[in-house]
Amino acid sequence: MNQTQAAAFLGISAGALRLAVSRGQIEGTHPVADGPWVFNRCELQTPAALELVRRIKSGRNAPGARDANQSTLDFSTT
Repeated sequence: MNQTQAAAFLGISAGALRLAVSRGQIEGTHPVADGPWVFNRCELQTPAALELVRRIKSGRNAPGARDANQSTLDFSTT
């Protein structure tokens, strides 16, 4: 399946899937330089892929996600 189909299958964005591929977290092939990425359904159902999806959906890897122990800065508007 292509990148859009694979992302929909996993329930994540195509960008998140592409980032996971570039990090080596999910296997995908790019057989033709200007062609689409190709994903094997079996690879998308591995425990590692499912764990990655769980982490993405929980927001732990989301840019701007705030750690519960992180302090906030309150800027005065006066």
